[in-house]
Amino acid sequence: GAGAMMRFVVYCALAGALVPVAIIIIGQLQGGVFQWPYVALVLWPSWIFMGATYERELTVSGILVLGISIAINVVLYSTVGVFFWLLFGRLLK
Repeated sequence: GAGAMMRFVVYCALAGALVPVAIIIIGQLQGGVFQWPYVALVLWPSWIFMGATYERELTVSGILVLGISIAINVVLYSTVGVFFWLLFGRLLK
């Protein structure tokens, strides 16, 4: 029902937030640069906005761009989750 769909979409939204955080952490462990940019772009499509913060990541504007980029990713993952549920939800119950 609607409750199951909402739970699924919330999980998708959480994934949309956690994936960028994981990419940032892995990037820091790899010396400050995520070494698989194509993987990052597939999993975090709004990662491209991070180019605007080059060398200014820890400024107010850099953190704002990061927040917006993650928020866009949450919306994208949630939207994909809704469409996935509408197409395959009967199989997931």
